[in-house]
Amino acid sequence: MQYRFFAGKGGVGKTSCAAATALREAERGADVLLVSTDPAHSLGDALGRALGPEARGVPVRGRGRLRALEMDADAALDRWIAAREPRLREIASRGTYLSREEIDRFFRLSLPGVDELVGLVELERLRRELEPERVIVDTAPTGHALRLLDTPALLAQLARVLDDMQEKHRQVASALAVGRYREDAEDALIAEIEGEARDARERLRDPERAAVRWVALPEALSVEETRDGLDALASMGVRVDEIVVNRVTPMPRARCARCEARIASERDAIGALLDRASAPVRLVPRLEGEPRGIDGLRALGEALGRDDHGRGLIATKTRATRPAPRARPAHPIGFVTDASLRLALFGGKGGVGKTSCAAAAAIAIAEQHPDRRVLLLSTDPAHSLGDALELRLDDEPRPVPGVEGRLDAREIDATAELARRKEEHARGVDAVFDALRGGSRLDPVLDRAIVHDLVDLAPPGIDELFSIVAILDALDDAYDLVIVDTAPWGHTERLLALPATVREWVKALLAVLLEYRGVIGLGGLAEDLVALSRSLGRVVETWRDPARTAFVPVTRAAALPRAETERLLGSLASRGMRVPSVIVVADDDRDGAPRCGPCARALADEADERRALRTGDAKMVRAPLLAVPPRGVRGLRAWAREWEVAR
Repeated sequence: MQYRFFAGKGGVGKTSCAAATALREAERGADVLLVSTDPAHSLGDALGRALGPEARGVPVRGRGRLRALEMDADAALDRWIAAREPRLREIASRGTYLSREEIDRFFRLSLPGVDELVGLVELERLRRELEPERVIVDTAPTGHALRLLDTPALLAQLARVLDDMQEKHRQVASALAVGRYREDAEDALIAEIEGEARDARERLRDPERAAVRWVALPEALSVEETRDGLDALASMGVRVDEIVVNRVTPMPRARCARCEARIASERDAIGALLDRASAPVRLVPRLEGEPRGIDGLRALGEALGRDDHGRGLIATKTRATRPAPRARPAHPIGFVTDASLRLALFGGKGGVGKTSCAAAAAIAIAEQHPDRRVLLLSTDPAHSLGDALELRLDDEPRPVPGVEGRLDAREIDATAELARRKEEHARGVDAVFDALRGGSRLDPVLDRAIVHDLVDLAPPGIDELFSIVAILDALDDAYDLVIVDTAPWGHTERLLALPATVREWVKALLAVLLEYRGVIGLGGLAEDLVALSRSLGRVVETWRDPARTAFVPVTRAAALPRAETERLLGSLASRGMRVPSVIVVADDDRDGAPRCGPCARALADEADERRALRTGDAKMVRAPLLAVPPRGVRGLRAWAREWEVAR
């Protein structure tokens, strides 16, 4: 097995499981390379040591070897382009009407989605240069991990664009050489990229060389996302060799209302997963204490390697039913975010509860301000907002039943919107070239193919642009407040940087169109680009206006989420974004229910983590960590009534 990818919904423990597996295999004698491709790296936090883009040794017992690194995708892309830049430039100059200066401008642009674009290529480079026996990969959360695994299709598409450009040169050279054409270095580059795409596809589809280990939690939302992820991997032909259900609650040794409630809920979720599982299922118990550092990861690794796959965890019987929610009166939720704002973005590390927090806050605000029209919007490519609301959602806003106010909800389908825009522009390209038949200076067949390919070739992450456009449109569509459930932090940070990045793309594309103006005219594409540039400028202004926009980080009272939250707060401060509060989802003892020893110790540990979290000027809001996660309008409403300002 050359590659094993750990994938799944954010916050399920992918990083810990990947690190624990790598440590276990190294201590059994293997030479292992452990790599994080998540732009919001937490692998170093899990191992308890500083990591960077260069492989560093991790001490292990026995004769095995473990090296670890956190991938720097921008540096990896720069390295890949630098090795091929002269040939890429030559192909671009042969196949387009761009000047050398304009080609240079494109090479200086940042690429949205660079971590997904270059991830597989960089992994293969590392494997060849470092020669480990196996590579274990900690991926980004679901939607972005699936894009990473779809890299072969993007490489093949790039090779096709370059080949169409090179074909113009081949035809001219053949005409000048009376039908004879000799392949050159540029043809070799195209063949190289085609080979990389083919090899990557074959490697991922070979069950002897690559497999995915899917990590989930014994919770309804995680099970739903697991089903969707497994279906997507099956359509790619990628094998899932095991489904790891992490943090399964073991039967307590003493009376514990929280453990018993969790077990009852988890039994339902695990049963639903087993009914649909297309791979072996392993149950891993909730460990006492966070599996952090070598000793903590070693204990998790032992659980991941048990021969019984943890099946004894579902053989237990519960002694209690789920606790009934406590009835509490509604209270103003202004301590979370000012309801007079136009835009509130909820974000954080995957799995901390940001979707539930965004939904609960939206319900509370809509009911406390019935005069305001509120939209609850999900920009996470792996949506779970509909599951949290127990409502079927799609790309059209729809009212949320049961809310005593005006609340709509929507899950943005950015991929579908990108496909629609591509099709729209492709029709525009055909219309232009159809009008040029006859006296044009262009070769209609080749130039048409090249422009079509360029329209179709979009780096991963560009579809998130349409999430931004959708937010802006919602603000223009008479919504008084838009509450956004964002993707996990690494990709939300990319979303926040995207307007500036895309504006540079737009300026470069407009410059190209101006060069082509005398040949094909500007057409509707130029008008779209000008309108987009103006919209992106408005987005940046809106995000940086504290009277209109706020960002509400959501975190858990544990070491890894706390470390990432503090990095998140630093990034938001550097972008000039207002942070009125930080929601910490944590256990509390207000219910007075009996607790077992591990739950009592976990409560004390969480209190320590809350005290250690540095939130600056932002208020800390404590949302209780329920034994059974809240779902539906009634459950989310009741949960929001439990929130309180901690300090």
